Amino acid sequence: MSEVSTITAGSKRFFFLDNLKAFIICLMIVFHIAMSYMQYAPEWWYAVDKSDPQLSFTMFVVWADIFIMPVMFFVSGYFGIMSMSRQTAKKFWISKLIRIFIPWVLGVLILSPAVTYLIFATRHVPLPFMEFLNKVFFFGPLFSHTQYWFLGTLFYLYILLFLVVKIKPAIKERLNPAEPGKPFFLIVAVLSYALTVGAYYLVGGNNDNWSKVWPIFLYQPTRISLYIIYFFAGVYAWRKQWFTEKGFKLDPTLWIPAFIFTGVFYTGYTFFGQATATPVTFMVVKSALHSLFAMSSVFGLLALFQAKLDYTNGFMKAISDNSYAMYYAHMGLVMLVVWALMGMSLPVYVKYILACALGLIFTYVVGRILMFLPFFAPRK
Repeated sequence: MSEVSTITAGSKRFFFLDNLKAFIICLMIVFHIAMSYMQYAPEWWYAVDKSDPQLSFTMFVVWADIFIMPVMFFVSGYFGIMSMSRQTAKKFWISKLIRIFIPWVLGVLILSPAVTYLIFATRHVPLPFMEFLNKVFFFGPLFSHTQYWFLGTLFYLYILLFLVVKIKPAIKERLNPAEPGKPFFLIVAVLSYALTVGAYYLVGGNNDNWSKVWPIFLYQPTRISLYIIYFFAGVYAWRKQWFTEKGFKLDPTLWIPAFIFTGVFYTGYTFFGQATATPVTFMVVKSALHSLFAMSSVFGLLALFQAKLDYTNGFMKAISDNSYAMYYAHMGLVMLVVWALMGMSLPVYVKYILACALGLIFTYVVGRILMFLPFFAPRK
């Protein structure tokens, strides 16, 4: 996410990856807003409008939650190995410290407590902020990295990639363009399923479960393996020169229908499968649909954006350049918008549309301000 430079191959600019990244981050923002209006919203969610919760928002959240981050990790892996191949180790790590590590630490120490405190503020629970910091957040049950967990996980993956490259330096070299073949996709599918179903068993079927290694690592057991897989799938794609003029291009006529169908089946089974299946069967089938939906969504969206959105204009470039800063700033801003709308007597869908519009605008404006800092300045 933090690598915002456009990929180039000779004179060809891969605008579609920038556009895909910007789309996913905007989707992430409206996704987080939808959580405030969903039925069965998590009790710990920062701002929950209980006036008229809707199942439709729950279904949207269940659907979008599976593929947002795998796409981001694939793009990050693609950019990451490219950056590592073009820079000395010193320059690479200076870049990662400025772009990822420092924003991650500052986000966790400064912004995450403020966002988490909204759990109490939006519910009008009288809790002094300093007491919250000491007894509830840093040394209590609600310690969280909020959205900055992604930066921490990404930093660890860059460390892992660096170690792999140290062991086998040839990984930094691009190979001749070649199609991956069916074995590649079969390996991704089988490995994803095996690790996902194992994690489902580990957490008793709850794929929303969060675990932590306090205070340095927050992760979801049923998803972390997918993030690693798609990060290194991005590395593999760069080495094989995917998306280049002579390289492999994903077939949208295959992957887009797969994205649609697996998304429908996963969402439907999540809501209705438990009533007709034993707990074990439900976990086995749901984890299979989870891993298949993640795979088809990553490759489906890559195929769609390369086929239809491999260009830019002033609007697209402005959003793409600002997307990292928008990701960084969005959570607290959109939760404040949701909180401000709670007292208004408006239909819930009007509230949601208004919250999305205001949230995206405020996040964009604040992101533009943050872009003056070296952490968020767009790459040339």
